[in-house]
Amino acid sequence: MPSFSEILAIVTIIFAIATWIVPPVRYALSFRKKPRDSLSVVGRVIGLVVLAAILSVVSLALAVLTLIYSERTGWGWFGVCAVGVYWFGVVIVLLISDHLARRRRQNRDQS
Repeated sequence: MPSFSEILAIVTIIFAIATWIVPPVRYALSFRKKPRDSLSVVGRVIGLVVLAAILSVVSLALAVLTLIYSERTGWGWFGVCAVGVYWFGVVIVLLISDHLARRRRQNRDQS
């Protein structure tokens, strides 16, 4: 029978992986129905961020508990790093998309 620390480590990994998988899949599946208006897409993006934030907070809380109570702290650090890399990637994507939008606007204004 697995001990509490092993179960905690497994749940930490599950939530860390869910942080990466669930929001994009949920966002992609939300486009099966046609949006009723332009604000529904904004609502979908807000929902994506909220869902990712909730999963991240749960994953980080479980990772901290794993670091405190488990002998296998590697899984806790994996959970912390997985969430950190996810949000770092989100920031990088936002910066790149903002840069590309500015470049398009400058090219359009110059034409």
